[in-house]
Amino acid sequence: MGCGSLAALGAALAMISLNAAADQPALGPDSQRPVPRYVSLATETANGRHGPGLEHQIDWVYQRPNLPLRVTAESGPWRRVVDPDGDQVWIHARNLEERRTVFLRAEAPLRRDSNESATVSAVLAKGVIGALTGCEGEWRRVAVGGRVGWVAADALWGGDDCSG
Repeated sequence: MGCGSLAALGAALAMISLNAAADQPALGPDSQRPVPRYVSLATETANGRHGPGLEHQIDWVYQRPNLPLRVTAESGPWRRVVDPDGDQVWIHARNLEERRTVFLRAEAPLRRDSNESATVSAVLAKGVIGALTGCEGEWRRVAVGGRVGWVAADALWGGDDCSG
């Protein structure tokens, strides 16, 4: 193999490595977990601050345990999150858990199977929070108030990414 062929092979391998790395989610510098990722509110009350630290003003006080939030950045023990309304704040990591939940954007049927013609077992109201327990195509398996069923992904906030 000539020098030109080896250089071309090396360049091709480098491009494959770069493409494989681009497909991998970035890891948060502090948690070593993927960023962005979904988490949920673990506490009854949590302050959403303007910046990562106690010296920053409180923009929101969250009072919905299990509320899904999307982590978009990390700074030490602080996580920048986006809530279902699109507001962005910093919350201390101790107020968050990795448990995946979803938020109903609008009233939607909870179906027994993952298809439009499946029997409706309940109708979930806008604002309901449920545990995300599975994914199948454009359907999300959700547990709410003792019932488990399937909801169309587009009816949910926090259910667009099933990778974790």
